Amino acid sequence: MGDVAIRLQGLTKRYGDKVALSSVDLDVPTGSFFAILGPNGAGKTTLIRCLTGMLRPDGGTGTVLGVPLGPGYPPLALKSRIGYVPQAQAIYERMTPAELLEMCRGLHPRWDQKVVQRYMDLFRLPPNQVVRYMSTGMKAQLALTLVMGGLPELLILDEPTLGLDPMNRHQYLQVLLSDSIETGCTVILSSHDLHQIERLADRAAILVAGQVAVSGGIDDLKLTEKRVRVAGTAPEAALLAVPGVRRAMKEAGGWLLFATDAGDRLEEMIRSVPGVTAVQVFSQSLEEIFLSYVS
Repeated sequence: MGDVAIRLQGLTKRYGDKVALSSVDLDVPTGSFFAILGPNGAGKTTLIRCLTGMLRPDGGTGTVLGVPLGPGYPPLALKSRIGYVPQAQAIYERMTPAELLEMCRGLHPRWDQKVVQRYMDLFRLPPNQVVRYMSTGMKAQLALTLVMGGLPELLILDEPTLGLDPMNRHQYLQVLLSDSIETGCTVILSSHDLHQIERLADRAAILVAGQVAVSGGIDDLKLTEKRVRVAGTAPEAALLAVPGVRRAMKEAGGWLLFATDAGDRLEEMIRSVPGVTAVQVFSQSLEEIFLSYVS
């Protein structure tokens, strides 16, 4: 499989005249816990559906676990290696967990009953309760249990913790993290829960209007993405001309800048702009980085 579980180059998807994904380039390293972030309508679910084969891209190339996107994707052999938990869990609600697990065991060639039982015990899921009468959170936990029983090499989750209270959400994500580390499974998670993502994921990509605005290791993003407060009368155009500065907001006494500081010279370059009298450079949390790109 190599060092990259997913590689996308120029991936494009349209719905009629609307461009949902526009020339997306993305590498997801094998074994990473990778977060796909973005506002509603940014293209996160469309991207996930292209990866799972539910949608066919209109342009670009890519590979998933070494298998090229294109006609005939995904082949049957690849389907058994990918686990997918959609935002709306597609579970037969007239059945019990025990009945669902028995059905899946007969269908999945990689099924591991010991893993399933561990998840059932961990989440304290009642095996004989009809799914229809389970809470939204319990259904989410059951959906993960069903997927993990197939020992996926790639696990794709689209807003999987909706309906979970904070304690169960924390437990759910901690289980994913520990299992991905132990098994080497690559996890792709689309989520709005930025606080949890910052603690658990090691890499992230932020989608804005169908394009990757920024992507990389979360620690690297927090190191290079800066918020800069500038005092003085420097013109906006001169500040935006500084390499790395991508956005300027007027405020009392000066400007608030958002910039990428890859070379540790950002402050020096801003101070050299005529009209600048003072500069303060601040690091940002993942949530602040997210807002700086999507606001």
